[in-house]
Amino acid sequence: MICVPIVGPTMSRALEDIPKASELADIIELRLDLIDDVNLADLLKATDKPVIVTNRNKREGGQFKGSEEDRIKFLQDAIDAEVDYIDIEAGTPRELLQPILEKKCKTKKILSYHHFSLTPESLIEFYETMSETPAEIIKLVTYAKNIADNIIVFNLLRHAQESGKKVISFCMGDLGEISRILSPIMGGFLTFGSLDSGKESAPGQIPASVLRDVYRVNLERPDYKIFGVVGDPISKSLGYLIHNTAFKKKNLPHIYLPFLVHDINQFFSAFEPFFEGLSVTMPHKEKVRRLLDMTDGAADSIGAANTVVRERNIWVGYNTDYSGAMKTFEDRCDLKGKKVLIIGSGGTAKAIGYGIVEKGGDLTVTYNQNKERGEALASELNCRLISSREITAHTFEVVINCSPVGMTPDVSKTPYPKHLLKPGMVVFDAVYNPLETCLIKDAKEVGCITIPGVELFVNQAAEQFEKWTGQGAPKEIMRQVVVDKLKSLG
Repeated sequence: MICVPIVGPTMSRALEDIPKASELADIIELRLDLIDDVNLADLLKATDKPVIVTNRNKREGGQFKGSEEDRIKFLQDAIDAEVDYIDIEAGTPRELLQPILEKKCKTKKILSYHHFSLTPESLIEFYETMSETPAEIIKLVTYAKNIADNIIVFNLLRHAQESGKKVISFCMGDLGEISRILSPIMGGFLTFGSLDSGKESAPGQIPASVLRDVYRVNLERPDYKIFGVVGDPISKSLGYLIHNTAFKKKNLPHIYLPFLVHDINQFFSAFEPFFEGLSVTMPHKEKVRRLLDMTDGAADSIGAANTVVRERNIWVGYNTDYSGAMKTFEDRCDLKGKKVLIIGSGGTAKAIGYGIVEKGGDLTVTYNQNKERGEALASELNCRLISSREITAHTFEVVINCSPVGMTPDVSKTPYPKHLLKPGMVVFDAVYNPLETCLIKDAKEVGCITIPGVELFVNQAAEQFEKWTGQGAPKEIMRQVVVDKLKSLG
């Protein structure tokens, strides 16, 4: 279930938000401590969904400024009003906590514990102690200092399912995002989703609409697999959108998550039992190969894998950046013998450059400031190397931008001068945000054959989907959801 918190800050705003929250929520939480001049009766009248009433002090991450007696009085009023649930903290003074927990009433009590700086290894022990109380639901919410802290929560959820007690548990913070998504799927009673950006009641809270419509956290999943993207950073990745949309379109129960990973070795060691396949982005494409049982020829030659698949219980790596890029050229250009310029010397340039050489293209690569990296790439691909300042002195038939130049927010920049573009040239920009970069706009105006970056993104993602599922990818749906998202971002 998804619980949407109502966070005020005023009564009028809270009353405006309740109907909007009701469209998304299974349960609504009234955060009384975050609403000025709160009137519980009016708030309860405004909702037709089950309600949790919560009133936290500052020690527990809330804003209630009165005495503990006054704070608990609000919860007592909620019980008298026969609300569905109240949330009371385990750290509440015993003389105030015990009467609430032992009171015979229709209201169910959630006994909660929060740790705002870490995730204790002894979380199951906390759960066992709290389970000895009369509370119907135990809530343990902690902070993820590293991504492996989520495993502690997963183990707790499994333990709670075996013991039969209802539990709410996940990690706060950016590194805890995955446990917010997986908690209800793994048997947690509910997860919290914000009504909108800026209306979070805790760090790392995901919009309820995304939890419901993209991650489908309320979906019954008797046999699901976990996939995801590993990278640092990953906040701008649209992988979660494109793959979850594809799973939904194909009626598959699987889920795709963003894994913010600083240490790929630590991640693989901790999470290997949980996932079935991965997208790999910077800075892990080269390092991940050492953790795999085998890689295909392209990934070996390129020295990087952007796709990981569990096949017959071994880990296999592929490079769909390479194959996805080659598919973008299939209907547009025969690369054999063409003079091709690749701008940039990073991982994407290497993958695409490998394909250009394989197809018989006459390749030149550039470097900007990092000449050493450019020389290494040119040596590996056995091609020419020029600096970005030398571009104007050469003529090319195919221009491929693999640099970040022109990416949001620097949308007015181009890596290739417009006056060098000629009608009939093929211009491919690997940048997909914005949808039309300055380079692509210039090339269209001149009359070039243009390939926007979204084509590469969709092609490589579609191939990942097919390797993970054994089914054909719904490419048009995948392309459209990316286009729509990028348009919404402006």
